[in-house]
Amino acid sequence: MQNRRIIFLLILSAVLTGLAQQPLHVGFLAWFSLVPFLFILQSIHKLSKGVWIGFIWGFFYYLSTIFWLAMNIGTTPLIGIISMLAAVLYCTLISILICITAIFLKKYYPDNWSVAFPFIWTFIEFLRNRDILTGGPWTALSNTQTEYLTLIQNTEISGIYGISLWLVFLNVCIFRWLNRPYPQRAFQLIIVFIFPWITGLILTPEIEINKGKSVSVSVIQPNIHLSQKWKRGAAKSNMKLILDASQPAINDSVKLVVWPESATSAFIMQKNTYYLNWIQSHLNNSKLMTGVPYFEGEEPHRKFYNSAVMLSADSVYSLYHKLVLVPMAEHIPLSDIYPSLKELNFGQANFTHGSSYTMYKVDGHAFAPMICFESVLPWLSREFILRGAEVLVYLVNDGWYETAPEPQQHAKQAIFRAVESRRPVIRCTNTGISLVIDPGGNIKGELPLNEAGVINTVIYPKTALTFYTKYGDIFAVMSGIIILLFIAVIPFKKHD
Repeated sequence: MQNRRIIFLLILSAVLTGLAQQPLHVGFLAWFSLVPFLFILQSIHKLSKGVWIGFIWGFFYYLSTIFWLAMNIGTTPLIGIISMLAAVLYCTLISILICITAIFLKKYYPDNWSVAFPFIWTFIEFLRNRDILTGGPWTALSNTQTEYLTLIQNTEISGIYGISLWLVFLNVCIFRWLNRPYPQRAFQLIIVFIFPWITGLILTPEIEINKGKSVSVSVIQPNIHLSQKWKRGAAKSNMKLILDASQPAINDSVKLVVWPESATSAFIMQKNTYYLNWIQSHLNNSKLMTGVPYFEGEEPHRKFYNSAVMLSADSVYSLYHKLVLVPMAEHIPLSDIYPSLKELNFGQANFTHGSSYTMYKVDGHAFAPMICFESVLPWLSREFILRGAEVLVYLVNDGWYETAPEPQQHAKQAIFRAVESRRPVIRCTNTGISLVIDPGGNIKGELPLNEAGVINTVIYPKTALTFYTKYGDIFAVMSGIIILLFIAVIPFKKHD
């Protein structure tokens, strides 16, 4: 292929895949967007060229997916652009690794290398997602499919990596059929496409109607702009706004009222007991789960946490400190070991990691609180469930991004958490998008971006464990084993 044509096809493939990640209702693009990429890999034989192929595809894919990092209103435009480009370039290392692995195997499996490609992609994506510096699973291929609820029912068994594996297999089947349009390859393509829709139908749970004991919940989205939220002297007016929004639910004795991440800009657990007493005086028979800022210790060794707490009219329950902090946003990597790194100022906070899987009892049921980015991590929600969580609660503040697509990309991943675990999910945000999701992935309540509102609903806590909850990302691990088998056979192929 000519270089210009190669570059054009790579950019086309990358951008189509990136568009599938956006809130444009075009997730189906991922069903075939990797086909040009596969044809180019077919024509490449040198590992050095594989590096460039992976770089070009990865750069435009990640750029078209997470360009919004430059739109963070919490930092300067220059720092935002630099941060975005740094993240894109770092993530591109993953697509380079995928390419050179595929080209390496193609040397020994010239006719069947594409069969190994879905396993290469899935396993490397799995490894990448354990590295929080890359945003974890934020850009996972599976996230393009959240609108296809029947399809993603399979995550009850496979987790998100089963969906990624299927997507790449589908692209490979199209590639192989276009390359050699035999009837049997057309049949394989049809079977691969149809199979997860059939199993998804089988796995779809019945709609919940009076199933077991319910818990009434009120989700408050105050929509307080960050400039107002952290404005000096605004804590009292902000508190009154969110208390007023909560009062009707409290008057109805709702079991749980939920406020978002850092809903109280004041340190209500320490310096401002006035605010704590004010909140508790309003709660009556309801409990409140809310995000709070928190610190412990004295200067200069004081530690700050991004935390959650549950309150009742007469009690303050244990705090949950966010376990997984966002690198370069909530802390500087290695700053716990080298405190001088905290002096660097990229507009980030300097929080300390929590260490306990704190849960709260509401009407006898265990509710797991997680904060913001933690909702993206399937392994973290799974760990809470293995420790007894019956309901997943995500307290979020996406107010740093006032427009699409970041809030939509973030919100849709909560659907996966509900289906993987068959747990109800409560997602409460400051500026949107707040959601209540049932264990089938159906959205029972939703509040749009940049609007204040309240979701009043009932949920049905669950205790049963899904296959995914019990065994985790076994599909990703099996993909790694299959790749190792491909490699292990190579010495024997040399003697053929």
